[in-house]
Amino acid sequence: MRNWYEVREQSAGNLRLETLWFIYKVFGIKFLKFVLWFVCLFIVPFAKPARIASKKYKKILNAYQKKSGYKKTKFSTFSHIYGFACGVLDKMVASCDKRNKIKFAVHKNSDWIQFQKYIGQNQGVFLICSHLGNIEVLSAFPDSNHKKMHAFMQVSQTGTFHKFMMRHNIATNTTIYPTENIDISVAGNMYDNLQNGDLVMMAGDRTSPTSPSRFETVSFLGKNCRFPIGTFKFAHAQSHPVFAICVMNNGCEKYTIYVKQIKSENIKEMIGEYARFLEQLILIYPKQWFNFFDFFENNNKGNTND
Repeated sequence: MRNWYEVREQSAGNLRLETLWFIYKVFGIKFLKFVLWFVCLFIVPFAKPARIASKKYKKILNAYQKKSGYKKTKFSTFSHIYGFACGVLDKMVASCDKRNKIKFAVHKNSDWIQFQKYIGQNQGVFLICSHLGNIEVLSAFPDSNHKKMHAFMQVSQTGTFHKFMMRHNIATNTTIYPTENIDISVAGNMYDNLQNGDLVMMAGDRTSPTSPSRFETVSFLGKNCRFPIGTFKFAHAQSHPVFAICVMNNGCEKYTIYVKQIKSENIKEMIGEYARFLEQLILIYPKQWFNFFDFFENNNKGNTND
């Protein structure tokens, strides 16, 4: 199977996206998701790589659940992909409609309290997100309007969808940076932004398309999987608090925010803390792992960290 950065957009033409947006504006999100269910009936049969990745993930997940003493989760490949598609719609609504009805809850553990403390002190925080849950709806979280967000995104892979979002985006407090263009000047700018009390966010669950050999192998769901060194080195180099963050769907446009402070100074240990955080949430939300490529491919071939 291809790596994630070799997978291109499917069914994301400008006309299709604008048609979905029109349906939403006229009939609302529930009707749009009803329509999307039928759309997925036609899309899923032609999405072979996504189906294969979904089936492999479920097999690995079930083995991990059995080993950990959890009940095996049963779900179809169709429902897995449909869940992702519904998340894309929620992303569109959160970023493009100020009247959206998305509701949020927060998992208020000690890490969240510490996170809020940093925010209250106007201290910048580096956030490491993932493709577990739906991080993009965070722009609709009421408290997010009080902080500037600087988020990195692989723009070239989802160019059509990115252009749609830019045409309709209302999240004026969020700036998107292409991961393809990260250099020393960008790193310096991010440090300045953190010094000003802003938030910087980057995904930590996909290897870099420009440096695919720079990864660390860490146990994840019982397999040795590759995580990008670059994200964690970048976070560590900023000398500001680092938190893992996920925004999980509880159904009917309701989401819960989870954070975990990454306290280690060692890169591999940082990645290990991050992986444990994702595992814990996957056991609660098993159908919300949306890496539809072979994340577990070549998981026994070692690692490189040069």
